[in-house]
Amino acid sequence: MLPKARNPGYYRRMAIRAASFIGWSNTGKTGFIEACIQELDRRGIAAGALKFVHHGGSFSLPGKDTSRFFEAGADTALVSDGEIVSMKRPPASWNQAALSRLFPEACVVLLEGKIIEGAYRLLVGGSAASEAELKRPLAQFDALITDNEALAAIAKAQGLTHFGTADIMPCIDSILGGTTMDDRTLTILNDGKEVPLNPFVKETFENVILGLFKTLKKVNPEGDIVITLGAEKH
Repeated sequence: MLPKARNPGYYRRMAIRAASFIGWSNTGKTGFIEACIQELDRRGIAAGALKFVHHGGSFSLPGKDTSRFFEAGADTALVSDGEIVSMKRPPASWNQAALSRLFPEACVVLLEGKIIEGAYRLLVGGSAASEAELKRPLAQFDALITDNEALAAIAKAQGLTHFGTADIMPCIDSILGGTTMDDRTLTILNDGKEVPLNPFVKETFENVILGLFKTLKKVNPEGDIVITLGAEKH
């Protein structure tokens, strides 16, 4: 069954969602990200993608017009009838604000090869059969992508979400926030009395409270969640 459709404008009202994919070369990172982008496009959700390279060098070709403009101090773009290739200097810090400036129309940005603060962190296992074979420890991530059942069991025991290499739709659901507040009952009590809630408040709880809760280890975001804030102490 296809996931519940939402107006893409819903996601444009929220802070940009970022997902960082880490793994050794030839573990399937690029193919998985490509499939995620296709699924986001199918849902009508604008996406951006970043590939971080770690071998130095420059994309600027010496002597070319755009390279001369860039070296003179300008952000540049090479334009043809079918595409635009832009060249900018990296931000001082990679964070969600930087992603928003780089992809102002995107609701979701997928990053290959770098973890930024606030991103949903996915470790791609490839052919690894043990944690020692992974690029980084499981404790640094929110989810593991692998088809190895034994390794998946280890990850789940540590509180990570597990996706198989074909689990594109559930992975996108998790990046977007999983179960929506439309699917849940939300009740707020103040001094024992229920507070009426409008749709904006429900969305705020989904984007902020539920989003923060999902970053915690060994929790069940789909279960009942009770938050109690005591009276002010005098």
